[in-house]
Amino acid sequence: MAQNRIRQHSKKMISIFDSDINELTAYVAKNATKIYAYDESKALPVSEHSELILTKDSAYELGGSDMPCAAATVITGNLPVENKVVLVGKELKDIKRDCNYAKIVLISVKDATEDEQAIFDLTKSLEYAKYKENVQGFMMRASSFRQREQVRVSKTALKKGLSFEALGATTIKSYLSRDVVNAVTVIFVADTASDFDPVQNFALHTSQILSAFNHILDNVLVDCAHCNLKEICDEVEGMRELHLNLSKPRY
Repeated sequence: MAQNRIRQHSKKMISIFDSDINELTAYVAKNATKIYAYDESKALPVSEHSELILTKDSAYELGGSDMPCAAATVITGNLPVENKVVLVGKELKDIKRDCNYAKIVLISVKDATEDEQAIFDLTKSLEYAKYKENVQGFMMRASSFRQREQVRVSKTALKKGLSFEALGATTIKSYLSRDVVNAVTVIFVADTASDFDPVQNFALHTSQILSAFNHILDNVLVDCAHCNLKEICDEVEGMRELHLNLSKPRY
């Protein structure tokens, strides 16, 4: 009986980001300026090592000059996800200075596991994959703690035609090489005049959900009334139940 309860809650865990994804999707549908169908031939070569781009060689920095910046990679086992690149704002060639920037990756996974630890590990593994996806002329400086992903773009790369379409195709190709991944949508927000708050809120809230999930899996026994993650557990379906069940002895 206890194992059945855990299994039921585990199935809910694969959908812990679904509510946030739905809200973000509505924002994107309203504000998207360009949608690129996935074209594998547009994908760029990647390196495990990031290129050093000096200030004098950069055209601008996405998220630089203390501009708003956000990043998130989340999974879903239920919501429809298409292989595509969505742009909210301007293409790289049309940006003239440091500006707001976000990269959000939505990943549909197949054959979702019923093990909650495996779900957490999969999410973190897919998130960390971006550190091995380094494209020439696009120097990423990411902070998962602050949900930021600033990028310095080189003048030379822009002259060669570097684009969000190609960068998105590169990300999609990388993830599709994994058996567990079904489809990937990459959302870029750059130099947009639209409200940036929904994007930042998405990155922050999904990070908080993942932190609460990790907290539960660590089986930390605390008084829920005084836990700083209580609000997240109350919001996300199945989170509180999972915590209570994992805290009980299993027979």
